[in-house]
Amino acid sequence: MKNIFRIFVTIFIISITTVSCEDYLDVPPEADITENDVFGSYYSFTGFLDQMYRYIIDYNSAKICVAQNFTGETIAVQGWNTAQAASTGNYWNLVNGRSNFNDYGNGDGKFGIWNEGWAGIRRANIALEKLDLLIDATPEEKNLIEGQAYFFRAFFHWEILRAYGSIPYINSVLAADGDLQLPRFYEYKGKFDYQACTEYLVEDLEKAAALLPEKWDSTDEGRATKGAAFSLMAKALLYAGSPLMNEFSRNSATFDTGYMSRAANAAAEVLKLADKGVYALVPFDNYLDMFARTDGLTPTTTETIFQKIKRDVGSGEVNTFLGRLYMPHQSLFGGNAITEAVTQNFVDIFEMADGTKYIPGGPDVGGYDFDNNKRWNNRDPRFRKAIYVDRDMAGIHPSTIMNLYDGGSTLNGGNTLSPYIVHKMWPLGVNKKDAGWNNFRYVTPHLRLAEIYLIYAEAAYQATKNATGTSSNYSMTALAAVNKVRARAGQAQVTSLAVYNNDFQSLVRYERDVELCFEGHRWYDMRRWKIKPDDTLWKMSFDKNYTYFNREIIQPFIFDDRNYWMPLPRNLTSSYDGFPQNAGW
Repeated sequence: MKNIFRIFVTIFIISITTVSCEDYLDVPPEADITENDVFGSYYSFTGFLDQMYRYIIDYNSAKICVAQNFTGETIAVQGWNTAQAASTGNYWNLVNGRSNFNDYGNGDGKFGIWNEGWAGIRRANIALEKLDLLIDATPEEKNLIEGQAYFFRAFFHWEILRAYGSIPYINSVLAADGDLQLPRFYEYKGKFDYQACTEYLVEDLEKAAALLPEKWDSTDEGRATKGAAFSLMAKALLYAGSPLMNEFSRNSATFDTGYMSRAANAAAEVLKLADKGVYALVPFDNYLDMFARTDGLTPTTTETIFQKIKRDVGSGEVNTFLGRLYMPHQSLFGGNAITEAVTQNFVDIFEMADGTKYIPGGPDVGGYDFDNNKRWNNRDPRFRKAIYVDRDMAGIHPSTIMNLYDGGSTLNGGNTLSPYIVHKMWPLGVNKKDAGWNNFRYVTPHLRLAEIYLIYAEAAYQATKNATGTSSNYSMTALAAVNKVRARAGQAQVTSLAVYNNDFQSLVRYERDVELCFEGHRWYDMRRWKIKPDDTLWKMSFDKNYTYFNREIIQPFIFDDRNYWMPLPRNLTSSYDGFPQNAGW
């Protein structure tokens, strides 16, 4: 067992910060001091606790060539890109190679969800164990320390749980030479396995919500709040009651109405905070400020609930991260030969502006592919916020026009496999010609208000099986919550579900696809719903003058039953019988 949870039993190096409050996420120096020195005061205890913020993974900038677009929404040519690796169905590429799940890289969230998660859990448990040593602090300050520790213990379990399935819930500091054999599958509160682990983390989030403030001072930007705790609780309960997780917990592959009701109630607590003015959907004109800025400020808005606070700024964010992931043509835009481009499969998902579905194909089938007014125009307004198309400008300089037609310069000699470029994290002017990147920052939100409306909508509907259903503690209907998100974007309000085959869940799926695209949600969503991605990836082929438009196959896409869960590290599953591998791996 000594090799199984090695991450838990690493030597305890105590760190404290010696910098100003606004720099609390910077790397602290190490110091050899006593436990009382570290845990005795609010300031020094905070320095120890704040290392957990560094363990958070940003899904679009943890490492080079890495995102979490695993369901065919994007594709790149190189095998070390995560979208391409995922397309083969061999997730060993993701847990052993360059991805957000492994330890390729060094420091500051770059060791991956598995390793950073267990390290964060251990630090949270140490903080809770040493809380009695905190003498030099007010009761309120002690609550802040305790609340953050409970939040992060739940958060890091959640990150691992939803990707790998049932895991032990570690709520104490494991001994360095212990011989514990913690089972993957167990019962808690009458629930089993995945749901049993969820019950533990919900307990922690309830404690965190009671201890944490609605807001922190401006100098404490990015810290966990009451709203973050309720948001994560809502999301965890939604997942636990979804078909994949419900089946994994010894039930059927259906929605569990009990979990859905609890998820709706937790989401409602966040919506109540929004009603008080703690959160608000940002105006659509400022929509992209949630993901990237060019004024040096952190991409944080009234909609942001929780995300990693990144201190990196400038051209390095392009040269090392965004340029090696989404940006094309190195000499012009600053990207390189990878360019994880958007597939035609995903482009087809976006509705028309009037709320009707896009019709693929040419005039012979009534399709819109040849129609310049419908192919890329008059679509859901979120389409052009999320994706660059041919003839779009990526900057001010005339040469920053997107030439995405067959043989066009932006396609980088054929290395860009599809003529659609991710726009969401790439602001106008951030390119080599305009050089508008000196104060460029970008980030991927973990929790934002629009998603909470959608969690509420899905959970309230699945709990009541009615689009006009509500939670027990909030009067907004499921349909009204969806329309709230659509209204912000200027997209047509849904008054009839006919377009969605009278299935409210299809409307929820659409909204999550387009509102949350490229933010690391879709792979988790499709898995929890037990929906497999398309088995073929497509692109649009067209000439400069738009005389032809042809749909062409890029490559097959493989997603087998085993791909519903990530494979666990082999050394873990071979150590003892109580920790079996996920099926198919």
